[in-house]
Amino acid sequence: MRYLSTRGADKNLSFKGILFSGLASDGGLYVPEKWPQVDYEKLKKQSNYSDLAFEIIHPFMEGDIENTILKKIIKDAYSNFSRDEIISFKNLKKNEKIIELFNGPTLAFKDFAMQLIIPIFDYYLSSKKEKLNLIVATSGDTGSAAINAVQKSSKINIFCLFPKNRISDFQKKQMTTVHGNNIFPIEIDGTFDDCQNIVKSILIDKSFSNEFSIAAVNSINWSRVMAQIIYYFYSLIKNDISEKDLINFSVPTGNFGDIYAGYVAIKMGLPANKLVIATNENDILDRFIKSGNYSINEVAKTSSPSMDIAIASNFERLLFELNNKSTEKTSKYMDDLRTNNGFDVSEDQLNLVKKLFASKRINQDEVENLIKNTYDEFNYVIDPHTAIGLGASREINNEDEYNFILGTAHPLKFSKTVEKAIEENIYSSDITHGDFKEEEKFFSFENSESKVREIIKNNVNK
Repeated sequence: MRYLSTRGADKNLSFKGILFSGLASDGGLYVPEKWPQVDYEKLKKQSNYSDLAFEIIHPFMEGDIENTILKKIIKDAYSNFSRDEIISFKNLKKNEKIIELFNGPTLAFKDFAMQLIIPIFDYYLSSKKEKLNLIVATSGDTGSAAINAVQKSSKINIFCLFPKNRISDFQKKQMTTVHGNNIFPIEIDGTFDDCQNIVKSILIDKSFSNEFSIAAVNSINWSRVMAQIIYYFYSLIKNDISEKDLINFSVPTGNFGDIYAGYVAIKMGLPANKLVIATNENDILDRFIKSGNYSINEVAKTSSPSMDIAIASNFERLLFELNNKSTEKTSKYMDDLRTNNGFDVSEDQLNLVKKLFASKRINQDEVENLIKNTYDEFNYVIDPHTAIGLGASREINNEDEYNFILGTAHPLKFSKTVEKAIEENIYSSDITHGDFKEEEKFFSFENSESKVREIIKNNVNK
């Protein structure tokens, strides 16, 4: 499999090449030259998650890692999830299921990618003396998942940028109480987008990123999307749903990475009908679906902080497809976004999007009601992000269709919001804070790329 940039500067790259680059030299995102096709009937025989994962992702890595080695990496990656079945399901209303993607070590769906990607990095680094320096921006869950995976590596340092006062206390402590010579949490006085802009700027500066061996593990890195394709297939196979049925997935999304993985799954052969973009008040994607205009607004602080994002970076990958894989047209749109804070697509392009995608914005008051009503009716607790996915699914989808909602995080991570909604104290202070015995240690300063660079320079050899 070969890869290219959505903006055209980089072409004919290997999986290893795009894994370590993360972001293309022109600021674009890497995509495969073609979509591998899978035999869904054959896949249905793979009931084990690790075996299924190999079948789905090895075409993206063909020629880069020998199959027996890749199978072992995958098996080891998912060995420390908290259940025998690493994905569990909760039935609610008729044909309505929550896909519980929070059984990993940091209680969020990001574990599925991070527990796999970091060992792949380690495999490539095994014969090298120098360390790799990962840089990541997080709106809450990516950072903790990446830090958890990296702490076991002797070959990788991680510099994790998170926005001040815009993530839950639990999410913050998951990052700042993990101590190690290779762990560097950095609090930025700004938004997630400010953090992400710093990361992108550093990656584009090839003289700096090459000098200090810098790579990224945000969902701008193709490997993150690749690892998330698997659970779309797994959900259908595990529930023995016929491909003749109408199947929908509702995905709480901020950066468009998780739902884009669903899009790729469909391009590969997943028999799904519709992908529902579920957003909070930071609704650039919902506004786009309704109008064809993709434009930046101020970031609102909400009870679903992992979705408090102004620009959905992975949307560029879908835009590339809408432009018939024209790197020139995609570059023009992204230039307009940078210079004019937005752009409009054609009516034909928007109609193509609407054939597969629908969208719904769910506000904070609706989130609170959804959490409470789900608890009252089903004695089941959902976090605010999952509530947004559930609300959007019920607004858009038909009960006669099979409706899956991605449960992206354990409610424990957002206990204050959840307990306020259900009017019960179900999480004791021992549970919410007992795992964080170490003191918090992190850097903290204003929105400053130069200071992030300084921290990297001073710590790359530790």
